[in-house]
Amino acid sequence: MNHDDRKPADKTPQPLSSEDAQKGAPSPDPVLEQPDPDTEAVDKLITPTSIKETEEQTREIERRLAEVEEKERH
Repeated sequence: MNHDDRKPADKTPQPLSSEDAQKGAPSPDPVLEQPDPDTEAVDKLITPTSIKETEEQTREIERRLAEVEEKERH
């Protein structure tokens, strides 16, 4: 195993201290990237699997709830 003297990369290239943030200092870098017009349609079409699974679970819960409510009425 090789020893690496480099500092680990921070997730935020130029982090803003909480003190500066409370003072209202602007972020040194833009917070969000602008969408690439060439890929924006595809980016919007592709939804992470976890979101699809959550939506599927929600539909199943709503279906079961509707069944219970229907039985309750009779």
